[in-house]
Amino acid sequence: MYKTVVKARGPLCSVLAMAIATTGVVAPSIAHAEEEAESSSGAIVVTARKREESLLEVPLAITAVSAEQIEQRGITSVTDLVDNTPGINVTSAASGRNDRSFQQISLRGFTPSTTSSTLTASFIDGVPVASATAMNAVIDPARIEVLRGPQNAYFGRNAFAGAINIVTKEPANEFGGSISAQWSERNGYDVSAAFEGPIVEDVLAFRLTGRSWGTDGGYTNSWNPNQTLGDQSTRSFTGQLTFTPDPDLTIKMFGMYSEDEDGPSPEGMISNYEVRAADYGAAGIGPNWPFLSGNQNGALVLASQSNCTVTGLDVDKTNPEFDPTNRADYIQKSRAYICGALPGMGAVNIGSNTPEDTVLAGLLAAIPDEYRVVPGADGAKGYGLVREYRHFHANVDYDFGDSGFTLSGLFGYNLEWYSEIDDLDQYDSSAFVNGTDRGYWNFPYMVERENEDISGELRLSYDDGDTLQAMLGVSYLNATAKGDLVNLFSQEQSGKAALPSYVQAPGRAETFGIFGSVGIDVTEELNISLEGRFQKDKIFALAGGAGVKIEEGNVLGAAPGDYAYNESYFNRTYDNFMPRAIISYDVTPDVMLYASYARAANISLNSFNTSFVGRSQAVLNAAADLGLEIVTEPETLDNFEVGMKGRFLDGRLLVTLAGYYGKWKDQYNNRSVIFPLESAGVELISGVANSGDVDMTGVELDIMAEPVDGLTFTFSGAMNDSSINSFDDPSITSATGALGSDFEGNQNPLTSKWSLNTGLMYAGEFDADKGYFLRTDLNWKSKQFIDASNTAWIKGRAVVNARAGFNFEGYKLEAFVTNVFDDKNWASASQSALLDPYFTMSTSIGGYGQFFVALPEPRTFGIKASYDF
Repeated sequence: MYKTVVKARGPLCSVLAMAIATTGVVAPSIAHAEEEAESSSGAIVVTARKREESLLEVPLAITAVSAEQIEQRGITSVTDLVDNTPGINVTSAASGRNDRSFQQISLRGFTPSTTSSTLTASFIDGVPVASATAMNAVIDPARIEVLRGPQNAYFGRNAFAGAINIVTKEPANEFGGSISAQWSERNGYDVSAAFEGPIVEDVLAFRLTGRSWGTDGGYTNSWNPNQTLGDQSTRSFTGQLTFTPDPDLTIKMFGMYSEDEDGPSPEGMISNYEVRAADYGAAGIGPNWPFLSGNQNGALVLASQSNCTVTGLDVDKTNPEFDPTNRADYIQKSRAYICGALPGMGAVNIGSNTPEDTVLAGLLAAIPDEYRVVPGADGAKGYGLVREYRHFHANVDYDFGDSGFTLSGLFGYNLEWYSEIDDLDQYDSSAFVNGTDRGYWNFPYMVERENEDISGELRLSYDDGDTLQAMLGVSYLNATAKGDLVNLFSQEQSGKAALPSYVQAPGRAETFGIFGSVGIDVTEELNISLEGRFQKDKIFALAGGAGVKIEEGNVLGAAPGDYAYNESYFNRTYDNFMPRAIISYDVTPDVMLYASYARAANISLNSFNTSFVGRSQAVLNAAADLGLEIVTEPETLDNFEVGMKGRFLDGRLLVTLAGYYGKWKDQYNNRSVIFPLESAGVELISGVANSGDVDMTGVELDIMAEPVDGLTFTFSGAMNDSSINSFDDPSITSATGALGSDFEGNQNPLTSKWSLNTGLMYAGEFDADKGYFLRTDLNWKSKQFIDASNTAWIKGRAVVNARAGFNFEGYKLEAFVTNVFDDKNWASASQSALLDPYFTMSTSIGGYGQFFVALPEPRTFGIKASYDF
């Protein structure tokens, strides 16, 4: 019965073309899919390994969402995709902010433990993009697809845990298009349009899209009741050309531009400690010291939400005999902490100081552009985020007649920048009155970043149409990332002119790859495939805006001298071979079993801890105390997987099942400490260490059934477990003491062990061109631990969405409710320093004193109207 064929003639973009054909990826109904079938043989043709082959010969765990599913589930962002997909989490609450500038994906429980590490690669039509946020800007895609497990053999860098690819729609050879308009609560709007058609019939076709959307946030800033938190707006445009001058030659070009402008982010904080403002009479202090944290007579600023006390570790660095490698030199101290689930919405501090006035404008205007990644004219003018993203790619395919050979190539370019200002203390600190222009103590901070890369690939494929499939290719990627952290606090609170806020040292990598595969049908039922990639990553250490002075006898072995901004003073090349071997067996024409082994390696763009090179001895000592070395090694993964794919009951039931075991070694882990400066203020010392070893296990099940025509039931569930063998993070140990001194057996943080999505939809017809649908989805993810100590966690979330609509002669009208039962459990969370005017809390309690939470999207009602022409 089920005869869908998915044809994708593009090169690397074709990797995920099995979207509709895969279980767990649901077309509106199996019967409808059959009606659109193009294959006379009834085989489901896909190109998941860069060649057309039957679905039953694709031994990969794949989840994908078709264009119709995207529309019917209301998926418009990476967050929506994650919410609708088991076995995957996204974290936006980190580094003191919760916004769209930071979205890290955890697939199968592989949590990136640093903000610069990417373990799940992102692609548009198979072309790598600088960050997952780029995928938000693709308008009305053909499908979204997720490849689970290491994909380095075909996709190269960062496909350590898997890959996500957005497949764009190809332009049609007849004029047409669509328009849609959506309204939702909190002034939400979403307007989009698409237009396509031939320029030269059967030779050159185009497709243009545009979208503008925005919404007010769902929360009120406690400091300013007239301000909402979580305001977002985006404008994006895409253009696409398909050029087919010859039946054997196809050229596709795609360009995209998007810009975001968001207000203060929807964030809250939960304090482990009570913080009070000064009582001047009791303290007996003068006007130069108008605040005192911890004075029990002062006005309450922050209430403690701690429910337990742990024994933490601290150090006495004033002791001249202090040895950072000797555990006996660490002092046992009592720490306030939260054990178990974090308190809920009623206990959180929502809101912070976000004044947008002449003081802030003056601070920003005083920073010279050479000290910033984003020029002042383009950067953030107030609290919130501004961002631009530019992307272009071209795919070329040439078939050598009936020889079985195909030559494919691609080229890609990405440029992303953002500028973001946040109140890093994350609470209303206006009770700490002082004599500055601001009038009170505050901690504004600006984060800016620019990602730029170019990539290319050339691939020759062969398929004899019988027993042999082969491919050989080469690839190149040149990626650069640079950023600045502008401590507006120091300028605001000092009352002086702008302090130099030097651009951080950029990260740069050149990656060369040679990859290939050979697949042989040993018998009609048995296939063996050998794949692999040899990858050479050249990582550069570049000087930051302040320059770097390299002394004789330095640990890098670099040439001594003075290096200006963006000059390379050291580089290292990492060589890795990443193979994958797969054996598959067709039990019946409709049921396949497979087993595979894959090895992956991940090299971070910031593989060197060079931010403290050339700094003061005090900074170097702080880095040494954290156990940071200049050069890190790649993290590696050995992954074993078995699976089954099959269709039953005359095609009305489709099932996929996969189980895996992975050995994750030399895991990157971030280490940081708040370091007090001798002059004034504090500095964050941060770096990466290879200090983790984790066993990864999981089971994933996808079911799609159509018991009767029009009624579709889907179920996708995942158990993604992890068991830490070794791990080391001094900050976590200092905060949690004995609970964080032995991590063995614990789970990875920021990911859900259990997750599921189940949906029920009925689609009916009034007559040939009039129909309706009713749909409901339940998305559930279990609790997430905050850190590797597993001491504290956020509760699981169960989100129910419902949609209903009807269509007639190209018109569609629908109503929807997201988060029907208004689940208010936290979307994600992280630990952060508790900042106070003296910085005593951040420097004396091991760096962690609060939990930072991302506020969930509230229940939302809306309507949408569209017209296809």
